[in-house]
Amino acid sequence: MARVLKKGMLVLALFAVVWLAVIIWWQESRTLPTGVDIGLYLFALPLALLGALWAGARIVRAARAPKAAPAQAGTEAPAETAARPAELRLVAVAARAAVGADAAAVYEALAEQQRPELDAELKTPEGFPIFAARVPGMDDMELYAAARERGAPSDALATATLRVTALLADIARALTHDAHARVTELDVPARDEDWPRLHFDVLVPADWSEAARQRALAAVRAAAGVWPDARIDAAEHPARDAMAADLLLRQLAAEPRDAKAEPQWRIVLAGDGYIDAEQVAHWRSLSTLLTHSNPQGRVPGEAAAGLLLAPSDVQADVNVTLSPVVYREKSADARGAQAEAQLADLARTLLETANVGPDNVAHVISDADHRGSRPLEPLSVASQLFAHLDAGKDCLSVGVACGHTGAAASLLTLAVAAQTCLQFDQPVLTLTLQDPALRSAALVSRPASSATA
Repeated sequence: MARVLKKGMLVLALFAVVWLAVIIWWQESRTLPTGVDIGLYLFALPLALLGALWAGARIVRAARAPKAAPAQAGTEAPAETAARPAELRLVAVAARAAVGADAAAVYEALAEQQRPELDAELKTPEGFPIFAARVPGMDDMELYAAARERGAPSDALATATLRVTALLADIARALTHDAHARVTELDVPARDEDWPRLHFDVLVPADWSEAARQRALAAVRAAAGVWPDARIDAAEHPARDAMAADLLLRQLAAEPRDAKAEPQWRIVLAGDGYIDAEQVAHWRSLSTLLTHSNPQGRVPGEAAAGLLLAPSDVQADVNVTLSPVVYREKSADARGAQAEAQLADLARTLLETANVGPDNVAHVISDADHRGSRPLEPLSVASQLFAHLDAGKDCLSVGVACGHTGAAASLLTLAVAAQTCLQFDQPVLTLTLQDPALRSAALVSRPASSATA
């Protein structure tokens, strides 16, 4: 109603301004208006101005609307295959966060609705502890001393980067052992050159220093010690926003499969963390830290997660079907933001694409936290598509338990969903909600041969 009144007042104001200007012009020019003049200047002119303003507003909105990312050169799909869903085949997953040392433990913590606690070390300038989701069992001084001993430069010694690098090494080690077990299940390759290649894609925040990112990459390679070093490749992917992991997975899913190519095992890793006094002070200066006066602020967290992708000649344990990326009409961080219909439509289309009935979905797991519309969005999807689910038990939010984990959030969500899918032997829907405007979904399910086994 308020919007209608506002627009009505604008129309009246435009007419009033035009009429006043025309009447003054007639008086100054001593013009005696005819009926045509009255109709033309007092009615047709303001209506024409209204039409021009409306068209201009439409053009401006269209120009400001986010555009879909252009396809990279050489990767554009043929027209007949463009509609095929993006899929990934997983052999194993790994995760570590404040609430659990593996994906199964993280799921249990989400199911028990655990929350971050007050941190004994991170405090406000007034000396009050803040809520934080700190991974237990890591000694910051030991990490610092070990990094200095290995010659790490000063700009690679921030507390958060040291902790996340250690988490990434743990995940890389676990997934490399999984790949090693599969490769040596029947026989151990006699020579190094007989081993398949092992490729790491490592996502770390783009705002880390170059030295810190390179140190993380080196730590990942070193953690893969059971694999011949000559058969290991590693690529760094600076994560510039919360959608970086999602976009990387879609890029990998779109890569053409060459039957003649050399067999390759692939591990995708992501790590991020904010358990750092300087980071907390920075957030507080930006009013983005959760405090009693800022309930919509972030809770510092940290995590690392990884996916082991199956080579073309290996049976996958889990399939991940990826949706397209859509845009919210209103930013999730805007005042009064609510759940929007396109996310439920996106999930519905994804289920149809994967040929999975809504009644078969066991859980909805998102990377949502407590901010803005994010807690409402998974519940809205569940209420529209999954009447059989219990919103309190079956709709789980990683960010609520693990705090803000930045670039690691969506990969952590997928890892937990894959573990949950294996545990319950039912499909799990994931939702990526950290970005203020972008939304995506993924369906995690067992391959047909595994599901019927």
